[in-house]
Amino acid sequence: MTGFFPLLWWALGAASVLGAAVYLFMEYQAYLLRTSVNSVPGGLLFTAQGFSVESRHSAKEIKVITRQGEYARQALPDGDEEQQMGALTVSLAAVGLQIEVSRISVKDGDEGEAVSTGLSRIVFSATDEKMRKAQGKLASERSQLKLDRVPDSIANDFQHFANGLRAWIDKVEQQVEAQLAAQRLREQEAAAAGLVVQVDPKEDTSVPLSETEREARAGAQLEKWRTAAGFKGSSTEVSFDARGQIVWLIDLEPTGKVILHSNKRTFHGSLKGAAVVGIGAEMEISVRDDYWSEEDPRLVVFRVLGGTAPENRRAWKERLDILIQSLSAGPRPNR
Repeated sequence: MTGFFPLLWWALGAASVLGAAVYLFMEYQAYLLRTSVNSVPGGLLFTAQGFSVESRHSAKEIKVITRQGEYARQALPDGDEEQQMGALTVSLAAVGLQIEVSRISVKDGDEGEAVSTGLSRIVFSATDEKMRKAQGKLASERSQLKLDRVPDSIANDFQHFANGLRAWIDKVEQQVEAQLAAQRLREQEAAAAGLVVQVDPKEDTSVPLSETEREARAGAQLEKWRTAAGFKGSSTEVSFDARGQIVWLIDLEPTGKVILHSNKRTFHGSLKGAAVVGIGAEMEISVRDDYWSEEDPRLVVFRVLGGTAPENRRAWKERLDILIQSLSAGPRPNR
């Protein structure tokens, strides 16, 4: 009996060690298959052992970081394909992105049925064809990122995340298409209204115009913009080139309506929600165009007053800031 108890204790100790080892092994296996989805500034982050995928809403792209992947990129139509393998960090535009999750299987013998390996493949395919087609251009590049040997349970979790990405990508593509369609519409309306004074192709541009002729051309151009806007500013600053083409313009109406022109773009509307900052020797005015919304709050930027005196720009900024603040505050209640 004296030797029985030590043997019993040894057996219990060995069983405890074995049980702890089995428990730790199972915990480690669970750790390897663990995934998470977390909110990050400007998007969502899917994390798994070996790779992560982040949606970047403001940049309209996704970022993939992987310890082992295969990335191929080709310039179209006939560029050489560039390939990278191993640890990768790849950013892919959301517009035109496709994500596919598929199971990896092998045949059981020459004529046997396909047998699952317990592993999956995730493929990210990107092309700028949709964006370029909306712009009336041909596709310029395509790329593909492939993640192989992803455990099925991780692939299943990622598939749910990818379904959410698909809904977001569809929304981004719709917004981009709407913006491009709006841009084409604005260009067509501008052309139809004759908002840009075209130089007569028969005109000899080597013959300089007098100051009076240049002013007359710029004045005619401004009158067309005022007609299209439906109002006339009482405070106006304008710069035009040697052929009388307006380079920049600000035409301000006392109630807060304004006509702006710079970089071959024209805006007319309210200063509500606008922003004004000084940029070097210019003043930058950002305004809400007809397509501004709470979902897409970006402002359209115009740079004006370039080359004018600093005190003039300061006076304009003060005047505009006061108008913008009064428009944001709204009408005062009657007392």
